[in-house]
Amino acid sequence: MEVFNEQYQNQRDSDSVWIETLKKFNTGNADKRVFTDKVSANTKEQFTYNLFHYLKNEFNPSQTVKPSVETMVQVLISLRISLREFTGKDRDIVKNELNIFFKLGNIGEAEKIKIYDNSIREEALKCIVNCISRDPVIQNTFLVEMNGPITLTREVKKNSGEMSEGLLDVIYKVLVHCCAKPEIKLALRPEGLLEFVSEQLLTKVTTTEAITKSAPLLSDLCRLLFTLTIHLGPLEGGRPTPPNHLELEGFRRLLPIFKKIITQYTPGNNASDPIYNLKCAVISALINTPKDLYDELIEEIPLTYFQEIFKSQIHLLSSPETAAEFLPILMLLTNTAENVVSTRQQLKEMTFPYDLIKETDEPLSVGIEPPEEVKKTGISSKLIPFMTGSDIGLKHFVSEYFFMICDEDANEVCRLTGFGNAAGLLVTRGLMSLGGK
Repeated sequence: MEVFNEQYQNQRDSDSVWIETLKKFNTGNADKRVFTDKVSANTKEQFTYNLFHYLKNEFNPSQTVKPSVETMVQVLISLRISLREFTGKDRDIVKNELNIFFKLGNIGEAEKIKIYDNSIREEALKCIVNCISRDPVIQNTFLVEMNGPITLTREVKKNSGEMSEGLLDVIYKVLVHCCAKPEIKLALRPEGLLEFVSEQLLTKVTTTEAITKSAPLLSDLCRLLFTLTIHLGPLEGGRPTPPNHLELEGFRRLLPIFKKIITQYTPGNNASDPIYNLKCAVISALINTPKDLYDELIEEIPLTYFQEIFKSQIHLLSSPETAAEFLPILMLLTNTAENVVSTRQQLKEMTFPYDLIKETDEPLSVGIEPPEEVKKTGISSKLIPFMTGSDIGLKHFVSEYFFMICDEDANEVCRLTGFGNAAGLLVTRGLMSLGGK
């Protein structure tokens, strides 16, 4: 940063002097998140100021020599990287100059006089992602003063056919972040963003080749779908909002699309596989399936496909850093067992040792602790510890999963998981008087 600042101050019009310095900065700091541990706040703020100063030359009518594509891309990459950390003056600079990113992204223009190279447009919008995700003041400027989400939605609906997949992908990432705020999601409903996302999925998910080619883009479309439909699922205050006719039919139309993705072969279910990541995004979207469509969901996509994903992800529970990633498939199978009663026995057989759930004439007993087989073997041994764990989300949904696959029988849950582990579930559901009888 210091070297660039000095070079830029001395020869700001000669980008050949300092461009290599920026390239080295971008390469060497690709994964860095904090900079003021190595340089002063003043140095970093001057770095931010200089980069914006250079970009503004593009819009300066008195500037006869305009920045090159390569240089602009490198400057934008430097901004994206350095704005992972904000100082007070950084915030002021970005707040005043945030609209530059929209201009370089060709967003919101009534008439596009100059279309920038896709590499410039993508990097400009990536800068927005970093800015709004790291600073609430900048986020508010983008959401309220710039009317960013609505502007982006109108732009993508109007011009998506002319945009590269890379550019669309960044736009969807920005919208996913914005729509996490309920008031923004509500404001976008009249803009038809949900309908647009659905149509994009219907259009792009065709052949295996098309799915493979566009997997990262489809993943972000599914994440955006999840965010836009969260009110239909169990995460919206625990009480799903009944879908209107358009929402119900929209989800129903997507079921064959989800089937094409979920039934794709992914050897090893590796997190580095774009198709596997796409499947995970679909699982998250399916959490919000309206209750009236679960029968159709399981008819469209056999339960065995979801069971395979469930079993392949159970290892995530072994580490606190990855345990939360197991929640989507856990929630989906819990919802499935609740709404499709015929799936409960199949899921129960997958979860518990066979000898404990087979039909028998012997009397069944309930203990404080679960049976030894349950604690030591199979999927149940991985799940039961979370019934009394500190992770509130996993604690709740693991308990609900057991309750549903045990046919909503409190005594059966207690028999298989132990009264001590099931106590929280019994209290939550007002069933404490039943457990252990």
